[in-house]
Order: sequence, then C-alpha cells, then structure tokens
Amino acid sequence: MLRAGLVCLALLGLAAAGPAGATPVPPAAPKPTSSARSPEAPDPHPPLGGRAPDGSAVGGTALLRRGVIVPAGAPALPRDITARAWVVADLDTGAVLAARDPHGRYQPASIQKLLTTVTLLPRLPGARPVTVAKRAAETEGSHAGLVGGGHYTVDDLFRGLLLVSGNDAAEALADAAGGRALTVGLMNAEARRLGAYDTFVQTPSGLDGWQQLTSAYDMMLVLRAALDQPRFLAYDHVARAHLPAQPRRHLGRLELDNQNELFLTTVKGALAAKTGFTDAAQHTFVGAIQRGGHRYGVVLLRAQRWPLDQWQQATRLVTWARRLPAGSPAVGRLITPAIAGTPRTSPVRASSVRATGSAPASPSSSPSRPAHPGHPDRTGIGLVILAVLLGSAWYLITRMRTRLR
Repeated sequence: MLRAGLVCLALLGLAAAGPAGATPVPPAAPKPTSSARSPEAPDPHPPLGGRAPDGSAVGGTALLRRGVIVPAGAPALPRDITARAWVVADLDTGAVLAARDPHGRYQPASIQKLLTTVTLLPRLPGARPVTVAKRAAETEGSHAGLVGGGHYTVDDLFRGLLLVSGNDAAEALADAAGGRALTVGLMNAEARRLGAYDTFVQTPSGLDGWQQLTSAYDMMLVLRAALDQPRFLAYDHVARAHLPAQPRRHLGRLELDNQNELFLTTVKGALAAKTGFTDAAQHTFVGAIQRGGHRYGVVLLRAQRWPLDQWQQATRLVTWARRLPAGSPAVGRLITPAIAGTPRTSPVRASSVRATGSAPASPSSSPSRPAHPGHPDRTGIGLVILAVLLGSAWYLITRMRTRLR
C-alpha cells in the first residue's frame, strides 16, 4: 500500500509538472525542397516568428514587420548592408534601435555555437579532460583539428569552437555534456528560458537541419547572455590559441587563429564576434562593440560579404545607431529571462516608428499555436488518470498477494 502511494505521488507530481517538463513542439519549418538530409539553398519565403507561448508579440508589435524598422526622424541607413534580416540594439538598456525582419526565421549556421556555449559553459569546468570520439572528430564542415582518441580539456574544445568554428569541437563538447541528443534538448530549453521563441535547434554545431531556425532578435538575446559569461569573453577575444600535441596520434601542437581577428583588432571597443556560413544560411554574423559606456550588439542573417565584409557592415550599423537624434524612441525591446515566460515590453507607439515592408502578422501566423488559458491541459489530465490506474492496480496486486499468503 505504501509503495502504491509513493507511485501515485510520483506520477501525480509528474502530471502536475505538465508542459513545463515536456519537450517543446518544434516550430513550423520550411517545406523540404529536395530529399537531401538538410537544405541545399536559402528558403525564399522564411517563416515569421515573434510570438510568445501566450500569443503576445515578443519585443513589441513593431518588430513583427518584415521590412526595415527605424525610429521616426532617423537618418538614412548606411549603404551596403546586405543582410536579409538584422538587428542593432543597446545591450545594456535593452532598446532595439533599428531592425529589418527581426523575427524572420532563418538558418543560423555557426553563430548557433553561441547558444551551444551559453548552454554548456555552466555545465563543463574548463580543466575537465575529454577524450574525443572518432565520430566527433570526423564531423563534416569546418574543423579545429581534433583527432579521434585524442586527449583535450574543455578549455581546448571551447577555443576550437569559437576561434575557428570547429564543428568537431561542438560535437566533442556535446559528448562531454552527456551526448548529442541531451545537448540539443538543453539548447532548446535554454532558448526558451531566454525568450528566444523563434529558435529551434537540431545540431550543436549549426550545421543545417530542415527545422533548425532562429531569428536576428533571438540571436541578440543569446549574444547578450554570452557576454554575461566571463569565460566566453576569454575564449572569444583571444587572437590565437593552441591545441595540445597528441603523441600517440603523431600529431604536434596545432595553432588556432581567431577568424574574427580583423574585427577584434581594428574596431574600437570590439568585445566579441562570431561568423557562420552554410549554403542554406548564407553568411551570418553576431558582434558586440562598446562605445560611450554602452554595449551595442549587431546580428546579421542571410548576408553577403561584399562589397563590405560582415564585420564592416556591423560596425557601420553601430556608428549609425549612435548618431540617432537624442530622444529617439526604441523600435522594440529585448526581453529578459526573468520575464521571458510572459513577455512584458514597453509599448512602442506606431507614430514613433518608421517601417517599410509588410504589416504585422496576425496571431495565426505564429510558428506555434499559443496556449489557450481557458482550455485544460490534456497532457496533465492524462497523467493524473494514468497515476490513479497504476496505483489501483498496485493496490489490487498487493491485496491478492496477501490473500495467497
């Protein structure tokens, strides 16, 4: 009887947890254009996100527009900004200063490694030794140069992840954290915690998946979270590092040169940066610059590196944002993890925002259906019924055993 009661209590507790402990339903994804494992080209019609689970507009309704969004009275934007979607924001005040299609959902490529970092840094001590599996070392795409059976530290793997965008380092870190599937689940949970509701993760490296999407707004939330982790800055800002020699593999020490060295060494106040590229994502970029006591963040999605490189485009957007007239209103707000479950943003008056492009999407275009407060959660009810049935069965079995004795 006692065991039956304990089983009931455990299952009732699980049922009460309801959707909070459940795996989130993948957001809407573009339809495959081929039978390949991943997209082979950019989706010409990227879906629109921007809705929280309760149906509210994340960051403000103005950010649901798909064109350029700037404050009224703003000067002309700099030329040669090639990104299909971008955001420039003040990371300290949370003000979104300008954007283009900020909640459009695109493939992230390797800038997703920032979410990998934010998720795994608190779980993996830097000095922890790691033996890299052959499967991780042979991951496709960009490599840090890890070898199967090689011995490294977590510090080594994070440097390989961030300096040279090593997909092998991403997979090795995922293994160290408990496995690829667990890590991907943790990354999706972290995205939800941050309020990055446009984001769905399928790989720890950023290699394309059909459903793996994010938005410029979401990546700004991830960038802000990364900058709050001193270890991330220590890894990302260094000009070069080395992987240890692997004597048994007849491999000497490898040098890792920072792919973002030009941005970090030539831009005044540059704090951190990460680039990415795949055929489906095209070029992507996240960067942070400190100017006048404020940290400014820039995210570029589906960009090109000509006639200006991405880091130059990002720098121009920050320079432009700092020249906005005094008192210019924000076009939106960055939500914080403390209120990410029920986003509350300062209202943005329509008259204070100048935008081009399509009108805000209706709630029906949300990537996932918002919860309806008036409808009971069927998952929780089902678990309660299951708990009662199992408890009753256990009780009957116990009684029958007692009679047989």
